[in-house]
Amino acid sequence: MVTRLYLIPICVLFIGLGAPLAQKAGAAEQIKLSLGGKMEQYFFFADVDQLPGESLNSSGALSDVEVYFSGKTVLDNGVEISAKIEMRAENKNSGEVDEQYLDVKTAFGRLNIGEKEGFNQNFSYETPYVAYEDDEIIGRIVPQRTMIGVKDIMTFERFTGDAFQIGYESPTIRGLTVGANYFPTTTQGEDGYFDKSTRDNNAWEVSAAWEGRIKAGKLGLVGGYFDSQSRTLGNDGETAWNVSAQAELGGFTVGGSFIRSTPDDKLNSSTLGLATTYEIGPWGIGASYLRVRAGTTDNAAVKDKVDQGKLEASYILVRGVKLGMTGFWVGQEPAGGPEFDDIGLISSAILRF
Repeated sequence: MVTRLYLIPICVLFIGLGAPLAQKAGAAEQIKLSLGGKMEQYFFFADVDQLPGESLNSSGALSDVEVYFSGKTVLDNGVEISAKIEMRAENKNSGEVDEQYLDVKTAFGRLNIGEKEGFNQNFSYETPYVAYEDDEIIGRIVPQRTMIGVKDIMTFERFTGDAFQIGYESPTIRGLTVGANYFPTTTQGEDGYFDKSTRDNNAWEVSAAWEGRIKAGKLGLVGGYFDSQSRTLGNDGETAWNVSAQAELGGFTVGGSFIRSTPDDKLNSSTLGLATTYEIGPWGIGASYLRVRAGTTDNAAVKDKVDQGKLEASYILVRGVKLGMTGFWVGQEPAGGPEFDDIGLISSAILRF
């Protein structure tokens, strides 16, 4: 009976959004394919604390390259139908589909179906940056010494990845937008029936975002809630909530985000991010701080700790091409273990096409 209850909001979504589609759509051009993507290249120097037996090189490189295939058409009644496929391209041996989804936009809102993160990831404000996309780049450079990493840590994407979902986003009214998503399971690439004894299941999230104007700038606020059920006789379910805010005034941007996770295995965690940036013309500078505290046992008094700070600068060479330089420090302290202090310098080239 519980599973059937999940079908009720899905049916409501199709009924509400299906009404304008049921009207005479009229002729529309066939969907035309367009090509886009991104290329991020990083080169770094780092001085990191090492474990016995390790001999880590002091320099290295990273890349993040994706190719986007997208297309859309607009019916005579105003309904917009679009599709997008994102493919990872930095693996020289094989390609990998990162996301693939269908969008249907009407005056009643937006229906999204496919393998994609939920609306919380789209709504939430990352701590502002100028040099590169997010703090997971540092997490890919510095060896992970605790139980929790920093990849996609501030939104519910950390729980679902790009698993199959169906989502609804409301129209924006007085600056307020609401979005909700349902995931049969959080296992990416899972098709058809699955065994609930081996998969966490029936995950859902709901988020609200508000954005308004303030004197000489704008202000945004976002909040969300997430829940998933554990596999049968398991403890891999998650419950979490997050909030984020950002203010822009002149060339200054100030923002912060916080997420609290209380999973079924009782390994609770909290993460706080704060940052400020200033941009003038093609130049940008910024500073940020990230703090993670995570339990390693049920109700542990001693927790895994991660603290991270960075200073960054960037220059927009031409539209779609940004060069950056970032200095960082990361302190990691496993519960009951030694502390690791790492510093480094990252140069970056970010292209959008």
